Amino acid sequence: MRESLLNVHLNDEQIEVLNAALCAYRDHFSELLELDEEAEGPQARENNKYWQSKVHAIQEMIDQVNDSLYGSQPREGPQ
Repeated sequence: MRESLLNVHLNDEQIEVLNAALCAYRDHFSELLELDEEAEGPQARENNKYWQSKVHAIQEMIDQVNDSLYGSQPREGPQ
């Protein structure tokens, strides 16, 4: 996967909207992960890994936005 640097200038309101959208997106995947926890078998484990990776990737985006605004913050354990 190719990585690119993206610089975007947002005002305070746009930053709040972006952060809220990313949090809602992360929470949606967290809910899917919780629903999938009841399933059993190899496919369920694969689904679980998939949703965990989605939650992690979105949380990293949220952290990057917050770090650029407020500086590096201590992180809590994995979600």
